[in-house]
Amino acid sequence: MGVAECLAASGGTKALLAGNDVYGEIPALLAKHYDSRRVFIIADGNTMRAAGNDVVGVLESAGVEIAGRYVFPAEPMLHGEYAHVETLTSEMKKRLPVVPLAIGSGTINDLVKLAADELSSPYFCVPSAASVDGYTSFGSALLKDGFKQTLSSAAPRCIVADIAVMSRAPAWLASSGFGDLAGKIIAGADWIIADAANPFGAKGADRIDEKAWDMVQSGLYYYLKRSLPAVSADTDAVKDLFEALAITGFAMQYLSDSRPVSGAEHLFAHVWEMDDLSINGRAVTHGHKVAIGSLACLAFLEILFADPDGPPSAVFNLPAREERAGEIKAAFAGSPALESALRTGLEKLPDGQTLKKTREGFYDTWKTLRGKVMEQILPYDALKEMLKKAQCPVLPAEVNLKRNELIASARRAQMIRVRYNSLDLAWELGCFETVLAKMEASDRYLW
Repeated sequence: MGVAECLAASGGTKALLAGNDVYGEIPALLAKHYDSRRVFIIADGNTMRAAGNDVVGVLESAGVEIAGRYVFPAEPMLHGEYAHVETLTSEMKKRLPVVPLAIGSGTINDLVKLAADELSSPYFCVPSAASVDGYTSFGSALLKDGFKQTLSSAAPRCIVADIAVMSRAPAWLASSGFGDLAGKIIAGADWIIADAANPFGAKGADRIDEKAWDMVQSGLYYYLKRSLPAVSADTDAVKDLFEALAITGFAMQYLSDSRPVSGAEHLFAHVWEMDDLSINGRAVTHGHKVAIGSLACLAFLEILFADPDGPPSAVFNLPAREERAGEIKAAFAGSPALESALRTGLEKLPDGQTLKKTREGFYDTWKTLRGKVMEQILPYDALKEMLKKAQCPVLPAEVNLKRNELIASARRAQMIRVRYNSLDLAWELGCFETVLAKMEASDRYLW
């Protein structure tokens, strides 16, 4: 499905304009799609220089009133924390009615998206880099009470992306966008698993929505191939990368859920975001965390589905609620996310009857499921090479983790979301620890 068709299906965004020298269209879009032409600009020091000053010039020349602005410092890197949303809502409340105008990449967009939603003020998005899929999505991925979560919030009504500006962004931003896009491979595999688990009554096991699936998956490998040169500032590749990320965001809008684009690879990323994973004092980008999480998930899938006759052998007894609570408390000891993780981890704990039905169902349908999953993914070495070409991290040390720490992250990742995926499948089949042990013993994965 193309960008125009996905935009039409999204249900929220009215206009997406991506090209060169397109900022001049912003005043007309404001007049057409918004009740107010008073704007409140939000950016950081870097994105203000990259795009914000040009946007201000266009607005002033067109007679659009700039009711205020809030510019975060260029350094240190801005974090997606809910406290910043409270700051923005406080500043904008003083000047209502306004159109919040986000100028920046993923974090700026997520903060403005939620602040605008809380103020019931539809916002305008001006991306500065092809770095995330969140520009066009319906939700905001932020840390709140120490827990990384997707908070419901409306997508931007209009988006204007200047390809030349995005091409001049640092290469690591395009690399991050590529990592986010590559994660959709794993998201698709996990949706296949969840769809198969749905008839068994497994918690968080969503059926596949064919339209949302097609929006994300039908052109995924095509876009991944065409987007690789984006890290070299190739403008055609940057445009392809941005369009691919926009399409995946539109799928989230259409379904009002991030299931089409987010699987276990994002759960690894969320665990590390809660840990404030950094290297040389700089936070690892979301897309780079997704990239290394995707490799970990692909290794997990290859081991889990290695035998066409069934999963790795296991001995497993469903833990009592108190026992599982103890495991979660140990995993998140000292973390501000403990209470949220405990609540979520216990919510997804299956009852004995459902677990029995799920196990029997998967054993009976294993070959069919395996075939679908293996068709969706690509070999570990192929994904690793693709990510290396896109300048994404492929080794634990590149994101400041030890190999055993990265593999162990799967335990916490399995606890933090009621959304059925490969980690849940292995846990409920009783082979979760067996798969992790095989990963650790392997001389192929994450070296």
